[in-house]
Amino acid sequence: MTPREGRGPSKIEDPGRSFDTIESSDAYVALLLEAVEETATGVGEDLRLTHGAGGRRREALQLVAYKLEQLRFHLATSRRRLNDLRNLRLIVEGEPSMDRERREGLERCA
Repeated sequence: MTPREGRGPSKIEDPGRSFDTIESSDAYVALLLEAVEETATGVGEDLRLTHGAGGRRREALQLVAYKLEQLRFHLATSRRRLNDLRNLRLIVEGEPSMDRERREGLERCA
């Protein structure tokens, strides 16, 4: 079963346009993060079932769990960076008028 199976439509309607905006990139990364977390949960359950059993299957599952955790960390970091970029864009695009108003207010007070 795929992570999105049995659910409504994803947030990204056209995968070819996933990175046109910071917001769509964030939505795409959020979906990837969700899929990784769901997969990691399944791998964790498989690992619990192999508890006490040795062998290559258990070692492979441990490696998969480790790699999924690394991927989860990097995707979470990417979401924070996208959020930073969104905030910086708002500052660059919208803040100058607010700065001007603050400066004018400070000048009046001085």
